[in-house]
Amino acid sequence: MMNFGMNNTTTAALLIPVHIPGLRLLIVFTCIILYLFGYTGCLLSIITFSSKKLRRHSTGFLFLIMAFVDILNLFASLQYFIDVIYQINVFTLSIHWCRFFTIFNYELYFGFSWIFVFIAVDRWIKVEWPTKSQTLCTRRKFIYLCLITICCSLLQNIIYTLLCFNNDCGQKNLICEIFIHIMYITLYMTVPIAIILISICRTCMITIKLKKRFRTSSSNNHQQQQHTDVPVPFKLETLVHCNSTSITTRISNSFVSSPSSTTINNTNYSQFITSPNRLAQIRRRRSRLDAQMVILISINVAPFILVHIITEIAYLFEKYSTFVAQSTVAKLIIILIYLSWYLISATRFYTNCLLSRIYREEFKNRLYTLRYGCKPRSRSNGRSSSSRRHSSRYYIGSMVNGGESTTINIKSMVMT
Repeated sequence: MMNFGMNNTTTAALLIPVHIPGLRLLIVFTCIILYLFGYTGCLLSIITFSSKKLRRHSTGFLFLIMAFVDILNLFASLQYFIDVIYQINVFTLSIHWCRFFTIFNYELYFGFSWIFVFIAVDRWIKVEWPTKSQTLCTRRKFIYLCLITICCSLLQNIIYTLLCFNNDCGQKNLICEIFIHIMYITLYMTVPIAIILISICRTCMITIKLKKRFRTSSSNNHQQQQHTDVPVPFKLETLVHCNSTSITTRISNSFVSSPSSTTINNTNYSQFITSPNRLAQIRRRRSRLDAQMVILISINVAPFILVHIITEIAYLFEKYSTFVAQSTVAKLIIILIYLSWYLISATRFYTNCLLSRIYREEFKNRLYTLRYGCKPRSRSNGRSSSSRRHSSRYYIGSMVNGGESTTINIKSMVMT
C-alpha cells in the first residue's frame, strides 16, 4: 500500500515539470489576448457611450462608467501576468503593497458588481414607473449614488486592511477571516445578484405584458378601421417633430379618390396629428426599445453571475486546500479560472455588438458622427420614408394622374 502511494507521488512529480511550462505559456497567451482585445473593446465602448445622446441618459452614463471599470479591471489582471512570467507575487513585496493591491482589487469587485445593480434597477424603474423615472433616474443622482457607495466600500476596505493584516500579508485572527468572507459573499456577491435578478425578471414581465397589450390594441384598432367609414379622402400617418416646424406625412394610395381631393381643412389637420396609428407606432417602438435594453443587460449579467460563483469556489480551494498549496499545476489552473473574471471585461464590447441590435446601431452612428461630423447619413431607396422627416413639405406619392405627382405645402393645406 505504501509502495502504491510512493509510486503515485513519483508519477505526479514526473508529470508536474511537463505540465508547468505549457500552463505558463497558456496563461501568458491568454493575458496577451485579453489585453489586445480587451483594451480595444473598452476604448470602443467609451467611444460609443461618450456621445451626448447616451451620456445625458442614466443608462448610457452607467454603461460608460462600466467601460472605465473594465479598463481598470484589465489593468489589475497584470498581477497574474507578473506572477506567471517573473514568479513575483505582488502581495508579498511589502505590507504596504499588500494593503494597496487588496484595497484596489476589492474596490474593483465592488464597482463591477454594483454598477450592474444600478443599471438593472435603472431599467426597472424606467419600465414600471416611466413618469417617476424622469426625476428618479437622472445622471446627477447616479453620480452621487456611485460616489457614496464607492466611498463607503473604500472606508470599509481601508479599516479591514489596517486592522486585520499582519506583516506577512495574512489574517491576524479567525474573526478577521470570517468577517471578510461574510462581507464579500453578502455585499459583493449575493445581494447584487439577487437585486439584479429581481430587476431583470420584473422588467421582462412588464415588457412582455406591454407587448401583448400593444398587439391586442393594434389588432382592435385595425378591426375598427375596417368596419368604419372614413370621411377623409385619404389616410395620413403623421410623423411630428417637436423641435421643428416640419411635419412629414405619408399618404396611402387606396384612400385617394380624385385629384381634386387634395385639400385639407383645419379640423382634419388636427385629427390626423393625433392619429391612433401614430400612437400605436410610438408604443411599439418603445416596447422594442425596452426589449432590446433587457437583452443588452441580460447578456452582461449572465456571465457576471456565472463567473462570480466559479471564482469564489476557486478562491476557497486556493485558500483552504492543502493539495492546491502543494501543487504548482493546481495554482496555475486556479489562475486560469481567475482570468475568466477579466474575460468579461475584455469581451463585453464584442458580445454587446454581436447580440444587441441597439448597441450595434449606436456604435455605427457614433463612428459615422466621428468620421463625418453632423453630416446626415445617406439613405437607401428602401428607407426613403425615414428621410422625409427632414422635409418641410408633404410628399404625396403615387397620386398618379397622367404620370404626375403632387407636392402640397403645409401652409397651403392649413389655409385651405
